[in-house]
Amino acid sequence: MPVSAVRMPLYLIALVIFLGSCVSSKELTDKAIYFKNISDSALRHASVQYEPLIQKGDILYIGVITPNEKSAQLFNQPNFYAGSDRIQGVASGSSGGPTQGYLVNEKGAIVFPYLGRLNVAGMTKEVLSDTISARLRQYIDSAIVSVRLLNYRVTVLGEVARPGTYSIPSERVSVLDALGLAGDLTVYGKRDNIRIIRNSGDNMQTITLDINKGNIFASPYFYLQPNDVLYVEMNNRKIPNTDMADLRRVSMALSILSAAGVIVGIINVFK
Repeated sequence: MPVSAVRMPLYLIALVIFLGSCVSSKELTDKAIYFKNISDSALRHASVQYEPLIQKGDILYIGVITPNEKSAQLFNQPNFYAGSDRIQGVASGSSGGPTQGYLVNEKGAIVFPYLGRLNVAGMTKEVLSDTISARLRQYIDSAIVSVRLLNYRVTVLGEVARPGTYSIPSERVSVLDALGLAGDLTVYGKRDNIRIIRNSGDNMQTITLDINKGNIFASPYFYLQPNDVLYVEMNNRKIPNTDMADLRRVSMALSILSAAGVIVGIINVFK
């Protein structure tokens, strides 16, 4: 039997395996590319309005500035926790103690000096600032009220380099910012199925984003809310048969086919 007649099927099999591995690698590379099919003009039009809403469990800093320093002191007592309708003082500058501020209780309220109970859950910081300023006019002529979130944090889980909970001092974080803080996705993370778990009042909301596509910038969920959880799902390749195992199998198969071809060739020579 001619050598070429025996070797041809073996070479064809090797070629099919090689081409199959190339197609698989191309598909993986294509899935790993962020923001495909997006232009500069698309980015310019993808501006998302963002303002975090105050939620139950948030800790707020509320500062009051007035022309009269003594009047300001009345409303700038050390911030309190309002875990219940009772006002509990928190020692200023206590190391290792709880964060100083106004805790939004389970009813969505805080207790503010002289104003009493304020229902704040669902408000933006600007709305709360305006509300307190208006209520303070019965005590002082003018006041500037500053509101900040002291516990703005997001949690990143799943297939990222550094999963964990991250505090955000700027009070503004996008999906990409959160992934950057967590060290980006691993090679096993699904780029097209990133989930945001959000507590919306009394309900839990789940949203799926695809960072392979450029339209993520126009998504109303591009910016995260405080206490959001970002979960990166594992892809199908992170199983006992991983990429390296597949590569070893392909390499072994090609070696066996090549060795078989050589052996058949030697046998035909000595016939």
